[in-house]
Amino acid sequence: MHGRLVLGVGTLAVIVAVGSCKDDVGLTSIPPDPEEFVAFLSGANEPTPVATAAQGFAHFTLVGSDKLIYRITLSNIDSARLAHIHAGPAGVNGGVMVNLYVPPLPATGLAFSGTLIEDTVVVVDSVLTRMRNGTAYVNVHTVANPGGAIRGQAFQQ
Repeated sequence: MHGRLVLGVGTLAVIVAVGSCKDDVGLTSIPPDPEEFVAFLSGANEPTPVATAAQGFAHFTLVGSDKLIYRITLSNIDSARLAHIHAGPAGVNGGVMVNLYVPPLPATGLAFSGTLIEDTVVVVDSVLTRMRNGTAYVNVHTVANPGGAIRGQAFQQ
């Protein structure tokens, strides 16, 4: 028994079209996905746990090699007064690397955002190095908990 290959006109057109495609740009024209980091903030993450219903979420996106865009969203928190990225592993207090929020309070009181740029904040490289190796955390301070109310380690998404 002999098989027979039958191609319709539409199938032949597709084969010819695909076979004749020319792509001078190649895959290098597809921009890489931006590097992203997140942190889930809670009182339980503080070295001395804080009993609170407050929680938060921090999202960071690296744009290019020198711009780190961030957004912090908070819930069930009262009197948030400061937020920073600190240097340190989970469960250990570390020094402030960069301010994310300082008064006056944002209009909503529950979210704030900004951009860290290498030209204006020299620590972008240091912050990224620590985020990549798991030794950076976001800490939100309140009037009641000036040492930190909620905290979360930043990790790569």
